[in-house]
Amino acid sequence: MKLVFHGAAKEVGRSCIELQTQGDRYLLDAGIKFKEGGFSYPERIINLPDIDGLFISHAHLDHTGALPLFEHYKIICPIYCTKLTYAITKVLLKDSYKIARIRNLHPAYTKTDLRRIHKDVRLIKYDYEYKHRKIRFTFTNAGHVPGSSMILIRAEGKKILYTGDTKLRTTELVRGARTDYHDINVLIIESTYGARELPSREEVRKKFLDKIEEVTRRGGSVLIPVFSLGRAQDVLIMLAHRKLNTPIYFDGMCKKITQRILTVPDPYVNNQALLNEMFNKRVIHIGSEKHRAHALSQQGIYVTTSGMMQGGPVLSYLKEMWHDPKHAILLTGYQCKRTNGRHLEEEGYVYLDGWRTYVKCEVEKYDFSGHADKEDLKEMIRRINPKQLIIQHGDPEAVEELKHWAEKEKKYVVYAPELGEEIII
Repeated sequence: MKLVFHGAAKEVGRSCIELQTQGDRYLLDAGIKFKEGGFSYPERIINLPDIDGLFISHAHLDHTGALPLFEHYKIICPIYCTKLTYAITKVLLKDSYKIARIRNLHPAYTKTDLRRIHKDVRLIKYDYEYKHRKIRFTFTNAGHVPGSSMILIRAEGKKILYTGDTKLRTTELVRGARTDYHDINVLIIESTYGARELPSREEVRKKFLDKIEEVTRRGGSVLIPVFSLGRAQDVLIMLAHRKLNTPIYFDGMCKKITQRILTVPDPYVNNQALLNEMFNKRVIHIGSEKHRAHALSQQGIYVTTSGMMQGGPVLSYLKEMWHDPKHAILLTGYQCKRTNGRHLEEEGYVYLDGWRTYVKCEVEKYDFSGHADKEDLKEMIRRINPKQLIIQHGDPEAVEELKHWAEKEKKYVVYAPELGEEIII
């Protein structure tokens, strides 16, 4: 049995791991990585039509964005994922293709390839064992975003557990990951925050809501850039817990994603009734540029995509708010290098219409995350107690710190694979 790493090896993005067993080949995820000038795809995959099965852990594009490309190169195997993951993936892939065309980026596949994915998808229920060719597999709750799964594969008398992206603790939106596994031979774990401890979510939530009240009391508006899947819904649920007299506006791709979360049943989604009340009764949905301009003419709390302020409606709000110190921009998630969000967080400026613009309004960052931090990753590893541990989906320093800790424990055989590396199980 062999594992080959086609992406997410000492990097965050383009998750794609190949499992070779008993003459068959399977892929765990099919992601892309965003870079300047386009995307990078999984590398060194030989003969895609020969793949026997593809397992998708969740809908984020760093785990699903290569699906249309794989269809373009004639992958013909079943694609397994949960019902909610597929419903959200369809929205994200379509939007990604549209943005690529607008920016004159070559997405490496056609619109027809997007449609072809549907014929290969097989919808999976949680906690139920399925059989495909010579393996058995089970999807279990990963705690990351709605629809997210860990994937347990039984092959050649061994158990391999792939976490995808995962979070141990329950959040406003998703119940925490399941960890009651036994006799795991190989654990393939993410390490996005493998070198960092996150603050208490309850403490961060209180500071976040207190800041919104403070800004609105002084007559300012609040801009909250959000990721369309996960953070947008977290923020709506948090806002439901405070009596705010300022209107809340909801804008961008997060509207479609929230609708999918509310209409496709998933047993591990939290606070659906509260989310439904906020989405359908308490927020104001922005429907056009004219409506957006009207909303900006008065005080408001604006929850909108994109979360790293690279595109989408958030730029319209930025243009009207950046110059006034009474307003505030509240960042709520990880900001990648060379994005507006990272520039704003570290240097105090953004690019608007190509111009570097130093922002005069208040800027605060709040560490909400759908990922386990380093202490929770360690706790997960201890609970699952695998014979072999593979650390991936993290920047090199995060991977190495978690690897160093695991080796000191002297309980596991530990790997930190490079891109293209093969590991014999």
